[in-house]
Amino acid sequence: MSNPVEAAWLSAIETKLPRTFEIDPNLELRLVCGTDQAGQPMFCSISSLKPGIPELSDAVDVTRTQRTIDGNWVLLLTLRTPKFTDVFVQLCAHIVDCVSETSSESQGLSAFIASVEDWRTLLQAGPSQRLSLEATRGLFGELWVGFWKLVPTYSIPHVMEAWRGPFKSDQDFQFPGGPLIEVKTVHSRARRIQISSENQLHRLATEHLYLCVVSADDALAETPGAMTVPELLDETERLLEGAGVPRFELTSRLAELRFDRSDDIYADMHFLATGVRYLEVRDSFPRIEPSMLPDGVSRVSYALDLADLASYECEFPQLELIEIPGKASFNES
Repeated sequence: MSNPVEAAWLSAIETKLPRTFEIDPNLELRLVCGTDQAGQPMFCSISSLKPGIPELSDAVDVTRTQRTIDGNWVLLLTLRTPKFTDVFVQLCAHIVDCVSETSSESQGLSAFIASVEDWRTLLQAGPSQRLSLEATRGLFGELWVGFWKLVPTYSIPHVMEAWRGPFKSDQDFQFPGGPLIEVKTVHSRARRIQISSENQLHRLATEHLYLCVVSADDALAETPGAMTVPELLDETERLLEGAGVPRFELTSRLAELRFDRSDDIYADMHFLATGVRYLEVRDSFPRIEPSMLPDGVSRVSYALDLADLASYECEFPQLELIEIPGKASFNES
């Protein structure tokens, strides 16, 4: 990215004034940077060809639209988390460098997508070291639902026994004699949720299965109500201790997740839970099940659009969490 354009862009970001800048009119793929009406950093390509949609974290909104004025396609990246501004600008500079080496619009779009994928792969933490931002958000949601929403309808020992997600069960909570509950934790602006396999929303005819979609936004440390996963774990441990649940039950699950609560990186990841939706997975619920797949095909992941699931929403009491005496494997206080 040329220094004059980058300097002007950074100035617009700092002042939060809506402005746009053409990167280089000589590029085969048009690239524009700037700030939107809310002063948020944005970067986009404009092309006659329909681009793919790259994956990024919830810190960046990725949208693809077709302009009515000329029929061209816009692939727009908008930064939603200000603390990542420097990283976002560096990513966009890398995209410009890669696109500048191409000789056609098609090659430019491929370079754009490949650049984003390179950065996503680079910044995604390996499972043997630490959880990614999204995996940490998922753990936050499971703890929040399990020990702050299901309790006291279900006792703490029963919730702990049912929490099977860390052990790679198909659903996060599997209550003996009760429902199956899968938790999906997303940014409040998310329009879809990701289903990891054909078994995740599969249930037997006698079972009740629910999706809990938790909205948990990235937040600053001083945001009222915001918590980190280590802070949520501290609160959860106090609940478990009071209920007589052995500490090993929690530490073993964290070990399965390879979560090191002493890692300082997690102390900087603050989340604010802003709501939860409960969806009943009935027969008509849109999903892929094992019986739909041909032989040899498995581990199929897919996305569900949240806007299309409104008719399956239910109230929390409808979860029908009926405690089964004697089922919990811990000594209750």
